[in-house]
Amino acid sequence: MSQLRITIIKLTVCILAIMGLLMAFSYSAFPGASLFKMASFSATVIVAVLALGFVSVYITGGFKQWSINNGATDTGWLWFNAEPPGLEALRNGVDVTTLSAKAKPATAPDQTA
Repeated sequence: MSQLRITIIKLTVCILAIMGLLMAFSYSAFPGASLFKMASFSATVIVAVLALGFVSVYITGGFKQWSINNGATDTGWLWFNAEPPGLEALRNGVDVTTLSAKAKPATAPDQTA
């Protein structure tokens, strides 16, 4: 069985479990309501949450693609106020190995004597 098929089965089982929990909660909150109303309420909530998730993924992906196409280095670094460490040195042609060797702290001399 392919990984995609297994993932779809897992997702379906999770959605049915969440729908069952929503039905149990809503039936205990509104005991006079019919089972069909509880199922439609649960399905509506699940569809709304999934739609919100897909829309947020689409908007976030579009923004990240736009920012990369307009010169951003890495969209993960948009939260920070600077470029990733060492990137400016790479852009200026500095050898990264010498840069990292300069950044390492010097070891203390042996004091056993």
